Amino acid sequence: MSRCDRFCLTLIFVLISSCGSNLPKTIRVSGRVTFDGQPPPGPGTVYFLPQEASEGFPSRPATGDFDSAGVFKATTFDPGDGLMPGKYTMHIECYQTPPNMEGKPVKSYVPAKYQSAATSGLALEITPTMGPQDIKLDVVTK
Repeated sequence: MSRCDRFCLTLIFVLISSCGSNLPKTIRVSGRVTFDGQPPPGPGTVYFLPQEASEGFPSRPATGDFDSAGVFKATTFDPGDGLMPGKYTMHIECYQTPPNMEGKPVKSYVPAKYQSAATSGLALEITPTMGPQDIKLDVVTK
């Protein structure tokens, strides 16, 4: 192996070993959204709004897109990575007719109560020492 080959291999090793995530630690959070105990009428999103960060962690919002079965994985930085430790309030969106540029009326499947984190009553606390969390969120429409 030539000197140039060794230099190139060393450089590649250094570059690869320095690649890594400098992102803060997240706790995996997944779950299921139901409507009156049944699968949702369509896909939607759970919004996690930070109220108070755990000591030593930044405050950062997250989302969890759910499918037609209601299954979601919370995402803060990378898909499905979870939530930063802290206290959250949540709200849910699931549209029959989503917001659009055509001027069509927007129609949500979600009652007004659950469309705002201030009124939803949905709250969650994630601590730095928790393992992965599986949560259930039921939207009561009746």
